[in-house]
Amino acid sequence: MLKFFGISKKEKVSSNDVSNILSVALNKVVDNGFSEIQSFLNHNQNLEKSPNIKDEDLRSFRLIIFVANIYLMSTKFEESETLILRNKVIDNILPIIGDDNEISMDLFLNYEMYFRELVNKKNDTIDSMAIAIFDKYKINDCQSELLRRKNEPNPILYNELKKYLSHFIWNWDEFLEKCKIVF
Repeated sequence: MLKFFGISKKEKVSSNDVSNILSVALNKVVDNGFSEIQSFLNHNQNLEKSPNIKDEDLRSFRLIIFVANIYLMSTKFEESETLILRNKVIDNILPIIGDDNEISMDLFLNYEMYFRELVNKKNDTIDSMAIAIFDKYKINDCQSELLRRKNEPNPILYNELKKYLSHFIWNWDEFLEKCKIVF
């Protein structure tokens, strides 16, 4: 009944806490889920050869997941709020990306710009994530000659990859249903 009158019992959470929660949760999902993506791509029957993605290739995957989730913030928050959360999340992940914060920031900004270009073309976050992974891990080089020449992902592999990647998206709707962010 209280919800009906615009009054709710949502827990108030600071933007600092939200950025920490998001960063920790995404890092945990990335750390635990990368091996599944790695195995899926390295042993995929729809590729002619393995892309040989190694454990050391985790950084590119982490960056793709984070820039995609940061991009999605812009669909849920005002521009100023998105910027506040984005900057706090970046502060949290820079040390994980690399030892030198300046180099890590340049790398992050390059991935962010690249991802925005993909989203502008594809108009879908998960499609853009799949294309970014396809590109960064040079999956096209492992496909059949026809698909390689067309520079198009194998549709079966592509759709399976998108299903996997959907598990790396933060559920803002569920979070905002329970919490109110204080900026």
